[in-house]
Amino acid sequence: MLTSRRIHGSKGRQKHPKGEHFVMKKITATTLKIAIPLLISAVVLYFTYRDYDFSQFWTDMRSIRWGWLIAALSFSALGPLFRGLRWNLLLEPIGYDVPRKDTVLTVFTGYAANIIIPRVGEICRCGMLEQNARVPFSKGLGTLVAERVVDAVLLGLIVVAGILVSWNEFTLLLTPEADAAAPAAQSVPLLQSTRFWIWTIGIILFIAVCWWACVKFRLWEKVKNFVRGFWEGFMSLKQIRQLPLFLAYSIGIWVCYYFELYLAFYCLPSTATVGPIGGLACFAASSVAVLVPTPNGAGPWNLAIVKMLGIYGAKTNEAQIMSFVLHFCQTMIYLLCGLVAWIALKIIHRNGTSREQ
Repeated sequence: MLTSRRIHGSKGRQKHPKGEHFVMKKITATTLKIAIPLLISAVVLYFTYRDYDFSQFWTDMRSIRWGWLIAALSFSALGPLFRGLRWNLLLEPIGYDVPRKDTVLTVFTGYAANIIIPRVGEICRCGMLEQNARVPFSKGLGTLVAERVVDAVLLGLIVVAGILVSWNEFTLLLTPEADAAAPAAQSVPLLQSTRFWIWTIGIILFIAVCWWACVKFRLWEKVKNFVRGFWEGFMSLKQIRQLPLFLAYSIGIWVCYYFELYLAFYCLPSTATVGPIGGLACFAASSVAVLVPTPNGAGPWNLAIVKMLGIYGAKTNEAQIMSFVLHFCQTMIYLLCGLVAWIALKIIHRNGTSREQ
């Protein structure tokens, strides 16, 4: 009897091999999702600040004009607010009248989640909306496709505008020896610029290589599925009942991002001389940099800002301290607002219902 119990207990404690393997695989995947972005961020931050004299940190901090920084950071909260209101307009055509407070608070929570694990914010948003507002996960994700289509178009326009108005300065971003005097020395018409033709030929070759890879490795199905999803998301915009308001919110999001950066330039004397055109070039470069999956763009964003400000004549130490302080404060705001939004959603839905106030 005792032996039987021991055998039974031993069997009861045995773990299914497949289940254990699945758990380990999930743990490894989650660890890599956190570790790899942090590693990329750490490496790029090291190269961005390796020549900064940290003994001057508090001296530089005292020279910051905090009024301008507060003005810049006020736009940090407006961007997610517009995004939440815009999301509400996307949910209406598919039959879900979600309270605005739900979409706005969910977006703030998603921003915070993206800082902890890059690119997980969208999944978090759809999951929370399904839990709180009974919007199916797949449908919520479909609305985000349309949202990303609009953002991709606007980002493309911003980058093109930044390149056209500041071609020489923008290309110097990738030149290691770039300095403040470089733009004046190399200011030539766009079509006569050697860099312009080098980049044009490089882009053409890149497209050709991608075409060859698709043919060679039969990637057309994946490409077609991606393009089809992109197009379907774009065409779903026709169903929006308040399209002008939707476009106003979309433009407002990027205007907030721009002023959040540009107003921060006035925090220090040399960065304040960049001007709105230089601000657009910096904004375009940093907007591309944040596509690298790091926590809130830490590393690539800082590097792009420091390099571009240096090209426009800002002192390196002032560009470094401005980018560090702005990014740190912005990250803290997103984390704090995300935490408050998460708590607020828990309180609002403590009874499992959502009531429009």
